[in-house]
Amino acid sequence: MRYSKYITLISAAGDYIILNILFVFGFWVSVNNAIITPTHILFYLYLNVVWLILYIVFRAYRIKYNTHKKAILLTYLQIIVFFFFFFLMFFQVLSLSYYPRSTIKYLFPSLFILLMLWKLILYFSFLFYRRKGFNYRNVIIIGQSDKSNQLFQHFSTSICDGYRCFGIISERFNEKEDIIGSWDDLASIINTNNIDEVYIAYEGIPKPKMSVIAETLSNFAVKICIVPDLSNFQYKTAELTPYGNISVIEIHPGPLSYWYNQLIKRVFDIAISSFVIITILSWLTPILMLINALGDRKGVFFRQKRTSIRGRIFNIFKYRSMSINSDADNKKASINDDRVTRIGKFLRTTSLDELPQFINVFLGQMSFIGPRPHMLKHTGEYSKIVKRFMLRHTVKPGMTGLAQVNGYRGEVKQVSDIERRVELDVQYIETWSIALDIKIFFLTNWLLLIGQKEAY
Repeated sequence: MRYSKYITLISAAGDYIILNILFVFGFWVSVNNAIITPTHILFYLYLNVVWLILYIVFRAYRIKYNTHKKAILLTYLQIIVFFFFFFLMFFQVLSLSYYPRSTIKYLFPSLFILLMLWKLILYFSFLFYRRKGFNYRNVIIIGQSDKSNQLFQHFSTSICDGYRCFGIISERFNEKEDIIGSWDDLASIINTNNIDEVYIAYEGIPKPKMSVIAETLSNFAVKICIVPDLSNFQYKTAELTPYGNISVIEIHPGPLSYWYNQLIKRVFDIAISSFVIITILSWLTPILMLINALGDRKGVFFRQKRTSIRGRIFNIFKYRSMSINSDADNKKASINDDRVTRIGKFLRTTSLDELPQFINVFLGQMSFIGPRPHMLKHTGEYSKIVKRFMLRHTVKPGMTGLAQVNGYRGEVKQVSDIERRVELDVQYIETWSIALDIKIFFLTNWLLLIGQKEAY
């Protein structure tokens, strides 16, 4: 493991070599009579500084033993999206012989592909290196519990992650339970096996022994990791936050608790909502106004209070599809609902009645993709009968979501319907990624094209 500290340096150096060679080569090839000026030098310095900032912000430097290919791909996808934005910003401030569009459309995809090839080469090189018995961290677990047993099984089966776990330290030696020694054997086990990391499962250690274990560990230059029991929370991310001399484990409800992921999602929301408002709502709304003026004159828009992020209340916009009725805030539409008007039935089956919610998205009250917001009455009811229901409100509500593209939309006929919907919403919150949003986006458009039986 002595070369582990160079992994990040090698990775970053490769990034910069690819970045600079590609952009300089692209400029020379695409710009006739290219002459390097002080502005060009400033431009390339700017690109390098921007890349470094994004590299740090998105934590691309955090290449660990258990870093997987998917995490690397998503990290660099985010970096390149923002890098492209800052690339264009430079030319809004300073004039420079510009890369033609014909070059740009190849430049950034090439950058992403070359970076991924470089990361894959690096990834599989270290994988091969580990399989040969090198670049491992020797670890032990102190305290036997369900969590420590699961951790030991992970270390034992995920060999390519770069860990070699010798076993568990507990009350007494028991080879059948992977216990390699007792509390008194700790010092000799660390010395004999050149232990690099120690994982402490507090729930498996008697309190009187903690001070002895802590004192023993203080005599060794080992990395100490705590194994918390967060099974009742089932969140994906947590971090240690200091409050004076006290450190507290702060639990984050998924990737969208981080500002940079929120920013990415917000940029996407603004872009798509602006597009729909300008290209569709701008002409569809006047047509519906004309139909309404010639018909019942009940109004084109329907507004209703819904529950948003952190329990906030907002007015959701829809095209009116029902006649005015006293059950609007209490009862969802059902099959052959006599409240639905003729034009309303068309709007609902095609999901066109949902389009005004792009106004909510543009205003920041909703997101295009996220858990669907419920009526206030239903929020109160479901929160009492469905476990983890309120977790849905840790992110902005959406026009469509993972539950909707899996068929869970519209009327709730039985408790299992809302339970499964909440399960999928929580899965979305805990595993959010750009790739998942893109997948839901395309699935939503496909379902709009072929129609859904739940849309009535």
